[in-house]
Amino acid sequence: MVKGTANNTALNSDLTSKPAQTPIGWRDSPNGYGRVSRTLHWLTAALVTLQFTVLLAWRGMGENAITLFLASIGPHGSLGFMILIVTLARLGWAWINRKQRPPYTPGLGGRLARFVHITFYGLLMWLPAFAILRQYGRGGALRFYGMELLPEAERDITWMIAPAELLHGPLSWLLGGLVIGHIMMALIHRFWLKDRVLARMWGEVAGKNLD
Repeated sequence: MVKGTANNTALNSDLTSKPAQTPIGWRDSPNGYGRVSRTLHWLTAALVTLQFTVLLAWRGMGENAITLFLASIGPHGSLGFMILIVTLARLGWAWINRKQRPPYTPGLGGRLARFVHITFYGLLMWLPAFAILRQYGRGGALRFYGMELLPEAERDITWMIAPAELLHGPLSWLLGGLVIGHIMMALIHRFWLKDRVLARMWGEVAGKNLD
């Protein structure tokens, strides 16, 4: 009897010592990002990765079977348009969940992370917007995977063309640098600092350890 009581006590102690696991929902919470935020995040990552892959392949190899295939999967203008739409959706969803999202860490690190995220949103929104303005200002047709959104026209609107001509290239490489830095910081948080920053977006349920 004493042995059985001791076993029950140990079992109850183990159950109460383990943190409760909260299933991931659609909405964000202070413990992690919900399904919608995570889907939009990784969709953005996939689109940006494909965009840079196609660009670098064309610059490195020129026109060949591989680059033509990549361009058919991810036309530059169509990918840019998708990135713009997804970014606007992310901004809207972030606003809806603004009071229940995981907080930034206190101190300089948290402020820097907030600044980088704001810069990300700005670049992901303005880069394709500038390109669309340039295309429209030149009178070129706007197409999305072959579907014509706006037809060609005879026009040359300088103020629409100038921002993209001046800023699209440099800001694109800035975005690429931020992406690399973002990945490096995520890995540092995961393998060096060993906190839950990456887990919040990776999809770990609250209270579960990936180690």
